[in-house]
Amino acid sequence: MMVKLLFSDIDGTLINSDLQVTPRTRDAIRKQVIKDNIFVPVSGRMPQGIMTAAGQIMKRCPLIAYNGALVLDEMGRPLNSQFMTAAQAEEICQYVERKNNGTVWNVYSGYDWYYFPGNNCELVGKEEKTVDVKATPSSLAQVKKLKGAHKVLIMGDPKLLDEEQAELKVKYPKLYIVKSAPNLLEVMIKGVSKGNGIKILAEDFNVKLTDCWAFGDNYNDAAMLEIVAHPVLMANAPADLKAKFEVITQDNNHDGIADVLEQLD
Repeated sequence: MMVKLLFSDIDGTLINSDLQVTPRTRDAIRKQVIKDNIFVPVSGRMPQGIMTAAGQIMKRCPLIAYNGALVLDEMGRPLNSQFMTAAQAEEICQYVERKNNGTVWNVYSGYDWYYFPGNNCELVGKEEKTVDVKATPSSLAQVKKLKGAHKVLIMGDPKLLDEEQAELKVKYPKLYIVKSAPNLLEVMIKGVSKGNGIKILAEDFNVKLTDCWAFGDNYNDAAMLEIVAHPVLMANAPADLKAKFEVITQDNNHDGIADVLEQLD
């Protein structure tokens, strides 16, 4: 039997609105792992935040963090690590601070998460509770001293983020700028995507993309859904994404992943 790789986004896909992996979805994934198939969480989250969710299923697994900027094998060894420069990250943070419109910047570098404490900190607090990781208050001067950044995350009102996304795409055409949720705007270097992360892991496991499944619910999931032979979109996805993919399962509160996995041989 050919090994299958099962890739899943986390927020809006693997976990429900209570931030839990439901027992049925957990058991469906574990049954696939027992069959020697491989489960891989894929997220814009940092590694610790990914394991907050995936750890409800198993203690150890390969993972794709920061939308593909960091890919780790099951032992935590990096298979891929793509940084933007500290200067680039600082520039984007300066842009957010100049806007002074209630949006707030966050910078992720390896296993560290920094944020600007002067603006709308309740958004950061909400994210801390979601991923069960504490962020570190920081400044532009401290960002400038980093070796690099896997990701800059801008939090704020969805309409304001739409405006900032449009402006940043013009200002930084060599960066990858995508929404992972209505109130979250992710910024990484060009070439980073969940799809490229999947290619790297598939090659490492010597598994063909024809034997890969992927589950997702938002715009930053599109690249991974497009690259695998078996893409599955959650029912809670935006309408324009639903128009692009044929297989749509139940939403994340109704065991959409389990509905599909229980049908696999």
